Amino acid sequence: MNRVLKSTGLLCGLLLFAGSVLRADPATASSPDLLAEALPILQTSYLDAQKLSVKEGGHLADLIAGSNGAISLCVPESNSASVSILTAFLPGNIVYWRLASFTPKKSWSDLTMELDQWNGQGARGIVLDLRSNVAPDDYAGAVQVANFFTPDGTTLFTARNASGGDHAYTIKHNESPFHQPIVLLIDNQTVGAAEALAASLKMRGALVIGQATKGRAAIFGEQKLPSGQLLRFITAQVFLPDGSQLWGHPVNPDIGLTINEQTEKSALALIEQNRILDVTHEAAERRRLSEATLVQGKNPEWDDYLASREKKPDASVVTKPAIQDIALINALDSLKAIQLAQRWTGSPLGSVAPPESSSSIQ
Repeated sequence: MNRVLKSTGLLCGLLLFAGSVLRADPATASSPDLLAEALPILQTSYLDAQKLSVKEGGHLADLIAGSNGAISLCVPESNSASVSILTAFLPGNIVYWRLASFTPKKSWSDLTMELDQWNGQGARGIVLDLRSNVAPDDYAGAVQVANFFTPDGTTLFTARNASGGDHAYTIKHNESPFHQPIVLLIDNQTVGAAEALAASLKMRGALVIGQATKGRAAIFGEQKLPSGQLLRFITAQVFLPDGSQLWGHPVNPDIGLTINEQTEKSALALIEQNRILDVTHEAAERRRLSEATLVQGKNPEWDDYLASREKKPDASVVTKPAIQDIALINALDSLKAIQLAQRWTGSPLGSVAPPESSSSIQ
């Protein structure tokens, strides 16, 4: 059953990533037969079954519309695309993990050896990219990722069902977590298990960059209806160790960015092709100051830039605008700033540490 939930959740996540909306077709959801198929399931397994209200002549579409995302329909697909964790060691000794899913390419032990190797090469920090994650139901996979960065025995989050029973997701068998600074990238398509992972790591000191998440972290059940459609519904809420509930409460970034969604989508597509450096290069218009010019109170770089702008462009040369991943560039710059601060203060800024505040969400 868990394998089925994971695969169908992956499919629904892929549809979300592609921009599709997981809603019932109004014409189909308005069928009285569909309500008759779904209602017994919801009355038995849905978290808020006691709140279900079906009026005479009502339809499943009415329940879906009033659930605020807690009930939905999607079409099951047997041949869903396979997405795995992408890893890279970037200039500046920065580790990058693109977590479009929580599935390693080979095995978790291989990923452990890879991270150990980069640690041996002087890794100075890691970027965990949780944007547009396509595995909203893979909480076990989220725990596997957190296991690399969180001390043994730490409870990340807890699922609570209708009867009040709790299931704690706890780190086990990790006595040597990654101690370098951690930066998380999130966006408004970071949903479910990825939100829970982001919230728990943020509570423990990770720096979060990007946009607020979806606010839809909960445990879902799924049931294929006789009509062939897949009914999804919440079976348990997810809570952080401080008691904060994640459903309806997005994870907010420490550094908020205004992102062009199409540009981000194009950048993520290039990253999936292992073209990470193509989206993190400097734009031609971005001018940097050296320490020497700052000390001298001069700015020759800016003077050179102004002079270059006065030159008339060659009309015969057509240049294609480069795609830049603004969020990832901010993450890399932030890690450089943290490294500089560590050099001056000796403080492990940005590393995963016990929480100082009561909540990581707003």
